[in-house]
Amino acid sequence: MFTPFDIRDGRAVVTADTSHLNDEQLEVLAAYQAMQQAMVDADHDAMRDIVEDGTTFTHMSGYTQTKEEFIAEVGGPLTYFHSDVRDVDVAVDGDWATLTGTVALTARAYGSEGTFPLKVSQRLHRVDGRWLYSKRA
Repeated sequence: MFTPFDIRDGRAVVTADTSHLNDEQLEVLAAYQAMQQAMVDADHDAMRDIVEDGTTFTHMSGYTQTKEEFIAEVGGPLTYFHSDVRDVDVAVDGDWATLTGTVALTARAYGSEGTFPLKVSQRLHRVDGRWLYSKRA
């Protein structure tokens, strides 16, 4: 059940202090935020464009889905209303980056509704100058 504090405005925002991030790290954060907005918008085409083939998604329950399984459920059993990156750090090593932090995600996931504070660790890969979600090493 949603509380009065749950935000359902259809936005993906960053309220974290990002002053410690350099331009390259901010590009990684922008790619992460673009995926969060695509999830809130249930924009399946944008999600396919942002996620590398072969990437899997692991939910807080431990349930793992392929890229296509995950995307197919967004806007249905997985409905996202708001995403707020509240704490973030980004490590870049060549064409690979790892974004870690805390995200407050307001969603309905398989019947459970609320704002879920999630610890995230997302791997991104730079391909042709674009940062993409990836699970590869």
